[in-house]
Amino acid sequence: MAEERITTINLGSQHVAGAVFSKSPGGGLALRGYHRSDLLGDPGAEGQQIGQMKMALSEVIGALKIKGSEPKLVISGQPVFIRFVKLPPLDLDQVDQIVEFEAQQQVPFPINEVVWNYQLMGDPEDIDVEVLLAAIKSDELGQIDDAVVAGGLKSTGFQVAPMTLFNSFRFNYPDLEGTTLIIDIGARTTNLIFVEGTKMFLRSIKIGGIDITRAIAKEFNVDFQDAEQRKIADGFVALGGPYADHEDPVIAGVSKVIRNSLTRLHSEIMRTTNFYRSQQGGSAPELALLSGATVGLPFIREFFAEKLNIPIDYFNALRNVTVGGGVNKEVIATQAHTLGEIVGAAAAGLTSPPVNLELAPESVQKAREFQKRKPALVLSTLTLAGLLGALGLWYSKAADLAEQKSESLATQEKALSEHSAALKDLKSQLDAIEAKKDPFVDAVTNRAYWTAVFNDLSQRMDTDLMWITLLEPLAQGVSVTEDMVSDAASAASSGLTLETQPQGQGAAGGGGQDGGDSLLIDAVRIKGLYRSNDRGADIVVDYLANLRESTFFDLEDRSTNELLIKADPVVQYSGQWEMVLPLPEGARIPYTK
Repeated sequence: MAEERITTINLGSQHVAGAVFSKSPGGGLALRGYHRSDLLGDPGAEGQQIGQMKMALSEVIGALKIKGSEPKLVISGQPVFIRFVKLPPLDLDQVDQIVEFEAQQQVPFPINEVVWNYQLMGDPEDIDVEVLLAAIKSDELGQIDDAVVAGGLKSTGFQVAPMTLFNSFRFNYPDLEGTTLIIDIGARTTNLIFVEGTKMFLRSIKIGGIDITRAIAKEFNVDFQDAEQRKIADGFVALGGPYADHEDPVIAGVSKVIRNSLTRLHSEIMRTTNFYRSQQGGSAPELALLSGATVGLPFIREFFAEKLNIPIDYFNALRNVTVGGGVNKEVIATQAHTLGEIVGAAAAGLTSPPVNLELAPESVQKAREFQKRKPALVLSTLTLAGLLGALGLWYSKAADLAEQKSESLATQEKALSEHSAALKDLKSQLDAIEAKKDPFVDAVTNRAYWTAVFNDLSQRMDTDLMWITLLEPLAQGVSVTEDMVSDAASAASSGLTLETQPQGQGAAGGGGQDGGDSLLIDAVRIKGLYRSNDRGADIVVDYLANLRESTFFDLEDRSTNELLIKADPVVQYSGQWEMVLPLPEGARIPYTK
């Protein structure tokens, strides 16, 4: 009996890796083949990514001889929007509707332009329901799917790298207790995965190996390829403190650039850990596991041990995997920290994984729908063939049979017409009910919207060294509050009132009830103070960086100088700061004096 093979392909942002596994007699995994191909060039060069991926994929397919197979496919988490959402207690039959509503609110793209999926997380007995939501733009996933099919593989949908890494941890480290932090440093992003019991929390940080390469290129004024070669050949993490620099000044400079980049990453790790403990009710990590190709830099383990002050180890994706004779065990052991995603995808073929969330492109969805209809189509074909055979044998009675069939169809048509008319009537009633429901849904959503905005402003201020003293609306850069106060005083003296009307309720057009000019509140100005601290006004810049992750403001592609109006140095006890935060187009408020 031939052994059952499991093929996996990891389509990373800067590499393509493939592996062939087999199921071992004890229900485990055995690695039979592995090949990795790195993508060349600066990933910032648009239009080259898919072409390079196709070339690397073709190399992996040829090396493993898996053309025509149906592998388990994994894509990088970099283009995928991932969010944990907590829902109130609800019936299971309401989950799909509620999650779809949340997806429309959370995903920063039109819902009809993305492929999305979700999974319920945590203990089913908990009062609050936590949902893991993932979405990717349909055209991006379609391009990746086309590359897979063009390479001669059968596409069945895509798993997401951080989720498969979590599944790999569950497969390889079932004996670990307490809270474990997986630091997965990829090419473009770093995924921080907190594992505590059955609980998982994930956050992606836009700092990766490419950022280190670009920092080296900028420091030494060289191109991306040269900087990447220096990082691989001579790069290591400077130890700092009393340790002497390398005798070669170039190598010493490279090591310091790497340390500076990792220091930025450490700051984000600490910020995420504080958020996990304060907002998610988690515990501080007791162990950190390093994953990804970048963690192969010498002394990176010592760096994180010094910074995090907890035990640090490399993630071993082969801890519970047997390495077959066709694989160089010494070489693959040095790369075990890079194999988490493909091992996690393969482990899903043994049993139901903890996270089983898949993103299916349009072509795969159509194929699945066809497979569901296939038995009915086959049955219809057989029935038609039998009918044609019967008509051939009983040709002499064809006219009678046709007449009887015609009468039967006429009867069915009459009955179906009556049902069709009833269904149309019911559909009209349903449409009328849906139209009445929409204003109430909008009212509930708008009522909680600005509360969510103010909560977001507060939660992203993760320090007690600064606070907000003023928040005021702006229309074309001018505050409307002073006009509102003066106009309100004038209106009070004359017995009139001033009103601001939400968008869509009569505020748009040439003016309000008194014929005043229509204004559009398109931004908010916040002012505040910050106390004296070691980092000075940098904590205000950190706060702005946190706000960039918010979906409540339109900060994308806007410079810090445009948004941060001022951050004065501390005078005596505090310094002043001021920001202007543009609102998204859909959240702007018409206001008529």
